[in-house]
Amino acid sequence: MKIILIRHGESAGDSFACPQPPVKNYLTRTGIEQAEKLRETMDKIEIGAAFSSPYGRALQTAAIVMKGRNVEISTFDFLKEWDINPAFKELPSVEFDAAVKGYQICDIEETWKTELGEGTFELYARICPPFLAELKKLGVHAGGGGFRIEPHAEDLNLAVFAHGGSLAILLSFILETRPFPLSRFAFQLTAPAIIDFTRHKEIYYPQLLITNTKVFRS
Repeated sequence: MKIILIRHGESAGDSFACPQPPVKNYLTRTGIEQAEKLRETMDKIEIGAAFSSPYGRALQTAAIVMKGRNVEISTFDFLKEWDINPAFKELPSVEFDAAVKGYQICDIEETWKTELGEGTFELYARICPPFLAELKKLGVHAGGGGFRIEPHAEDLNLAVFAHGGSLAILLSFILETRPFPLSRFAFQLTAPAIIDFTRHKEIYYPQLLITNTKVFRS
């Protein structure tokens, strides 16, 4: 089994819009080209399931990458990007930027939770339990320090389309790295992070697969 985490392409339009398919105008021309290139790169790998954030930029990326595959793209609110305090959504960008800069002068250990929006542990609580619940539906069960994978899911490849922040939380959680206010992982636009699983006795343990794109053509 593999879990492929994919950040959306270069975005355009309303960052918080949750459109219904077919999704258009949430990626720039560059973003569309990024997604199309990734689709070509991944054309030899079989994808058995696809999850996406409901935000337009993630959904449009997913639609482009998954084009031609008979796989339904399931959308989940838990994959949304870090959510800012609603009061800050209405602020002019200059005032919001000033508020952000106020926290940038703090030590990072002082920013587990700020008035700007969701705190680190709130993100983990929003994203990780429902993700595990969805994995369970696919036949992948957390337990024993790793995962128990049912036979029908052993060759499953799951593509997850979301955002730099939510994907970093997922990757940190799956690999069991220590939570920290500053993400240890940086996702480039449409660059996949591949989580592979190695079996020891009856437990599958996740590993970050570091490779070039030729892995998709093997």
